Amino acid sequence: MATDATVTGRATRPRRRRPDDASRLRDKISYRRSRLLEDAREVSELFAPHLAVLVCPAAGKATVYANPTVESVLRTYLPPNTDYGTETADQAAARVGAIRREAWSIHARVSEERARLFAVARKVKAAQARQGRDHWWEVDVDLLQEADLPDFARALDVLRAEVLRRIDKLAKAPEPPQLQ
Repeated sequence: MATDATVTGRATRPRRRRPDDASRLRDKISYRRSRLLEDAREVSELFAPHLAVLVCPAAGKATVYANPTVESVLRTYLPPNTDYGTETADQAAARVGAIRREAWSIHARVSEERARLFAVARKVKAAQARQGRDHWWEVDVDLLQEADLPDFARALDVLRAEVLRRIDKLAKAPEPPQLQ
């Protein structure tokens, strides 16, 4: 009975299957986890610090290394009477997701308000140009729409406050020296 090795005259080696992305990722995580824990052990042996390392891969088993214990590390670095919590990773992820959704909602509302205020500013500038006024605060408010009046009044209040602040600052400033 002939084998491939005798026919070609060379020894054959088994073909290695190329690993798929999932197995490659699993190997990489396993290597990095073992390397991280090895470094943590080495640091704790050399310097004897309070040290806690928790490795939680997305899929797989969580690994903990602590010197001397996780509880002692937490007691050392967290304020006294701190509840370490009973929140699971899924609950924490849900809570963080809710915070992110709320942040995006606020961001969207701020963007809408900014666009609305720019539209009001364009209307005021257009009214200023139609009336031939030099400054936007001289615009006749009767030509603006009723919905834009609160924004116009708010802008006038901001301008007044800024002018008063500058006047106060100038009043408190020392007199410049007189040239003789």
